[in-house]
Amino acid sequence: MKKLSIFFVSVLALGLTTVSCSSDDDKASIEGKWEAYQDGTIVDGKEQLTPITNEGGCSKGFLEIQEGGKVIDHYSEYSNSKCEEYNDIGTWTKTDNKITFKYGDDSGDTGEILVLDKNTLKIKYTYTRENDASEIYIIELKRK
Repeated sequence: MKKLSIFFVSVLALGLTTVSCSSDDDKASIEGKWEAYQDGTIVDGKEQLTPITNEGGCSKGFLEIQEGGKVIDHYSEYSNSKCEEYNDIGTWTKTDNKITFKYGDDSGDTGEILVLDKNTLKIKYTYTRENDASEIYIIELKRK
């Protein structure tokens, strides 16, 4: 009987460990502040990403994705030897692994979420040009 009790406790402990160690990434929320980290494209089937830097020491841009579908795009531009800070307010929607950001009267940009975990949000946008050529843009953001 003692062996059965030890076995039961061991199985229970293993089960609790498995449950407690399950990936938090499965439940990662897209809501939060996301700082631009790197961007690029795909060349010969491989991502080619480079770190995002801002001219003149301006702050890196970040997205503030809020509950209820509101997004604020914080960014800066270097002009006349100084940094100018700007904010664009828009909306966002997410369906499965697709996310759309819309600002003002534009039709919005829809991208495919490649990574969404507690630290990283990576989105791939595919644009079709007038000559039917496709252009791929990838941006990786880190939770701020």
